Amino acid sequence: MSLDEDLATTADVTGVFVAAARRRAELGADLRAVGAGAFATRPSILRRAAAVLAQDLPTATDRLVTTGDTDAVALTTALALHTGLPFAVVAGQNRPDLQRGDRVAVITPVADDTAAALADRVRAGGAEPLGPFSVLDADGTPAFTA
Repeated sequence: MSLDEDLATTADVTGVFVAAARRRAELGADLRAVGAGAFATRPSILRRAAAVLAQDLPTATDRLVTTGDTDAVALTTALALHTGLPFAVVAGQNRPDLQRGDRVAVITPVADDTAAALADRVRAGGAEPLGPFSVLDADGTPAFTA
């Protein structure tokens, strides 16, 4: 493909110029620099996290789902804007707005018990949970490395 064709067919122009491994490593470094509690307040980090997570999503994903935590909603909103996928927020006892058979990506800032519990709720609603997809590992370190 020519550069013009690559640029015309990609959802993420940066990916044409910067290798995926480098983008993941840079995002990991930024997450370490700002700390686990501040990434969701940095639009540039959210944009890049969304682009990296979007590459990891299965192509047959129907919807995104997250918890009512503010960092989770910020991350999932960025990912939804990047991918065009609809999303649902599960907070308290509300039931996620899912269709039976949907393939639903579970999005959480941290890959921990919250992600597992959310996947269980998705499964109980008749949908197929995918993931979790997170920017931080359970120990709070960045999930993105080279």
